[in-house]
Amino acid sequence: MINNTIEEEKDMRKKTFVPLGLIFVFLMQALLAVGASAAPPTAQWTFMIYVCGDNDLEKYWPDKNQPALESVGSTADVHFVALVDLQTRMEGCQLQHIMKGYTEVVETYPELNLGDPQVCINFVNKVKQLYPATKYVLDFWNHGNGWDYFCWDQSDNDWLDNPKLATIMDAVSYIDIVAFDACDMGQVDVHYEMLGHVGYIVGSEESVPGDGFPYDTDAQDLVTNPSQDARTYAVEMVTNYGEYYAGKKGLDYATLSAFDASQLPALKTAFTAWTSEMNVNLANYKRKYASALSGAKKMWATNYYVDMNSYMDQLLEEAIPASLVTATQNVKTAVNNAVVAAWNGKKMTGCCGLTFYWAKANYWKGTWRARYISEVAWGQATGWAAFLDAYYA
Repeated sequence: MINNTIEEEKDMRKKTFVPLGLIFVFLMQALLAVGASAAPPTAQWTFMIYVCGDNDLEKYWPDKNQPALESVGSTADVHFVALVDLQTRMEGCQLQHIMKGYTEVVETYPELNLGDPQVCINFVNKVKQLYPATKYVLDFWNHGNGWDYFCWDQSDNDWLDNPKLATIMDAVSYIDIVAFDACDMGQVDVHYEMLGHVGYIVGSEESVPGDGFPYDTDAQDLVTNPSQDARTYAVEMVTNYGEYYAGKKGLDYATLSAFDASQLPALKTAFTAWTSEMNVNLANYKRKYASALSGAKKMWATNYYVDMNSYMDQLLEEAIPASLVTATQNVKTAVNNAVVAAWNGKKMTGCCGLTFYWAKANYWKGTWRARYISEVAWGQATGWAAFLDAYYA
């Protein structure tokens, strides 16, 4: 009798094991389904802003740009997300998701050095994880000075530069639009560092007024038409900028352009051939080169950031060899193919949307020369650094 009972219990356990196993399987499937549904949906666009406000520009974020973005706010199709570091008006740093009428603080951090490329890399990767999208904008918000520096973090006395930009872009793989809400960043010496990692680049040849980008209009255009492609939106950013600054007194030095980065190889080829012709004819035409440089459009407080097509136009007015004429015209064609939109204030009429670095004599020696040679890939890839050596020899 006892033996029968034991056997019956064994039979019952065998019988009940199957349904318990099925329950376990069903439970795991349910948990997986919940996990899958918890994954954030993919938006059309995520607009990332790297707000390096730990300096004298800090007020423009909470007083101007953040409220402008809040007037539109994120939607299911478009996210506006910022990493914000201010000097006195915030403890530590915040990851902000900007909504209509308010800002959601997603995460807080202790003081971060936004001049550290790894901080930017971590920001981009975090945003891609939390707010995945089909297309991305990465907007660098701060001071800028072309290849010399941008995104100056005063508390850490550090900044981003060309090598750090290359590190960032290598790590984040590809960004549809990289924008610089910073002065003097519409420069081929900067753009070349992002070769193969960006679709379009939006930046100014000249100084950017304190208000920066018109974020309300930029945001509204993206929210209204989230299906637009990167080229269309890059051009729209330039249009919005022009409409915002065109009527503002004392700001007629403003410029903005959109650059098709897929044209960088063709521009490099044309510029390299032009540099070679400049070198070949240097001994006999140096004065012509200097005359063209004197007449070309140069950016304020730089030494020198020269509008590329302005220099080419000035050079074509000089009596130069036919081979150099052809090479110069080829550079102009390559620039015109690459710059898909450009807006200039009245003082900047005729600028093409792209500068290059032609160092003044006292800026082509010592630390400045050494830094350009070691930090600017464009100067080595095109032979431009070697030409400046020969020009100032």
